[in-house]
Amino acid sequence: MVSAYENSKWEPVKWKSNMHCAVKIPDENQWQRGQIIRMVTDTLVEVLLYDVGVELVVNINCLRELQENLKTMGRLSLECSLVDIRPAGGSDKWTATACDCLSLYLTGAVATIVIQVENSTTWPLPVKIFCRDKEGGCVDVSKYLIKRGLALRETRTNKLYNSHSLSQKSLEIPLVQGESVVTKCIKINSDPDKRAADILSEHEVSEFKEKILEPRTTGCYKPPAIPNQKVFEAVVSCIGDDGTIFVVPKLSEFELIKMMNEIQSNLKCLGLLEPYFWRKGEACAVRGSDTLWYRGKVMEVIGGTIRVQYLDHGFTEKIPQCHLYPILLYPDTPQLCIPCQLYNTIPVGNVWQPDAVELLQELLSKREVEVHIMKPTDYNKKYEEERWEIRFEELLLPETETPVLPPYLSSPLPPPGELYAVQVKHVVSPSEVYICLDSVDNCNLVKQHDDTVDSGVSWEPEPESLEEALGRFNVDVETFRPLTDFRTEMPCLAEYDDGVWYRAKIVAIKEFNPLAVLVQFVDYGSTEKLTINRLCQIPLHLMQYPARAIKVLLAGFKPPLRDTGKARIPYCPKWSMEALWAMIDCLQGKQLYASSMAQVPQQIVTLYEDERYPVHMSLVEMGLADQDE
Repeated sequence: MVSAYENSKWEPVKWKSNMHCAVKIPDENQWQRGQIIRMVTDTLVEVLLYDVGVELVVNINCLRELQENLKTMGRLSLECSLVDIRPAGGSDKWTATACDCLSLYLTGAVATIVIQVENSTTWPLPVKIFCRDKEGGCVDVSKYLIKRGLALRETRTNKLYNSHSLSQKSLEIPLVQGESVVTKCIKINSDPDKRAADILSEHEVSEFKEKILEPRTTGCYKPPAIPNQKVFEAVVSCIGDDGTIFVVPKLSEFELIKMMNEIQSNLKCLGLLEPYFWRKGEACAVRGSDTLWYRGKVMEVIGGTIRVQYLDHGFTEKIPQCHLYPILLYPDTPQLCIPCQLYNTIPVGNVWQPDAVELLQELLSKREVEVHIMKPTDYNKKYEEERWEIRFEELLLPETETPVLPPYLSSPLPPPGELYAVQVKHVVSPSEVYICLDSVDNCNLVKQHDDTVDSGVSWEPEPESLEEALGRFNVDVETFRPLTDFRTEMPCLAEYDDGVWYRAKIVAIKEFNPLAVLVQFVDYGSTEKLTINRLCQIPLHLMQYPARAIKVLLAGFKPPLRDTGKARIPYCPKWSMEALWAMIDCLQGKQLYASSMAQVPQQIVTLYEDERYPVHMSLVEMGLADQDE
């Protein structure tokens, strides 16, 4: 490749997707065969170097037409996929964390690849990969990802032939048959004629379903059963952060051990779990860090992790969602761990401090104690409240309704040809920024303009400025109603990182569990992903002020034709990161002026420094932009 293209000269070619080409690697004296994936811009293309499996964005100056004799040789790299695993968390896409972990572990490593199919035409090639760890042991990469919580095992099974299968999507559960355990798993052999599956009777399935679990249940586990005696012996299982002492009565120890053994023996494997949205208080089965299954309860949903409580032991732990399953194990068996509090004992400051909890843990953990019941708790009443915790009355209250408001008024720019002072509030790319008028007089032009617009809402004149109004509302922001309508462009108040609430509007919903919303601060142009506790309804009084931030495109320059080897802006790859930082330096802390070039369909302006020097000329002089006549 080097000898064929080292002295070649660039010639204009109309490149298209899927075309084969020779690619010069930027900053390296290397040439690789490649295939065009897509055209990013007129001068940038995304290519696949199929001999090494690398994708990158290069300038068209780095491309040459691939000679015919170089097309006859097959690809020098194999596209493989790990079998028997799938992404964790219920998604069908691998997370960036999993990809980074795999890249860190395998890049440059010498590995053994075992092809899993006889027919090599399957693509990508299903394989198992083994490599050496630091101790020299052989590691299965698939099992390594599972151990890290980044993947789940993909079971190859047949479905039950009848409608009594215990889940909606290939839920694989072992069944009890007398004293033995029969597991509905398929043995995979190299000879297709020898494949077999145990078929279970309808009666066995129903009997096991009633005894062991209820899939996809919406109920909860029964409350702890308090011994009838006023005094009983117990073993302390753990101490909670709030000073709660969890004990297992000695009379329940054998039952707990027996139940745990049955769960581990019967719950060999679970099938594919559909995308599932967990909620606080939901009962579940938990696969702990010791790989054992426990009965559990969701205490809190925190992004991709969930804080759960092991009901029969009292422990709480934050674990990935992939280690939970929405089923009830032994729903008729009460919780075997009883939460207790020390009678007539109040911690200093009414809060249990870490050193006090540590002292309790040192004194009581795993110890046999004698428990005297001084004031019993009615767990049955609490249990009924948990079972019927979903109420709909609050949805009908007037304070939960968010009124639909008109969009923010827009701030007009002076007519073309007029020079006016501006401030740059937010930089999206070197050629796209948000500005606001620097003059109070110019801001007042908005009110004169919008008085003629019938928005359907009558405003009463207020003498105070927007800053004064926001300052006054920030004092009483706790009294504002929460936002319950998340439609696009919905006006609201949003809390910024500095703890101050500003005017904003909804751009899009980014996450659902927990709910996170992308908002734009209309007076600054910047965007932020916020949880709903940082959003509230906007007072009608604040809607009378026009949105100060105006989105404009900058005229007079364009991305350079020759701009190779630089890191690109991810959301705007036609510009380099170096150009972005240079533009920010040109705009920061300077008195700027603007002149409108066009206002329809987009606002296009030229920015000047000291009323005469275009700010983009600094980028042109540095070679980070070309002039656009």
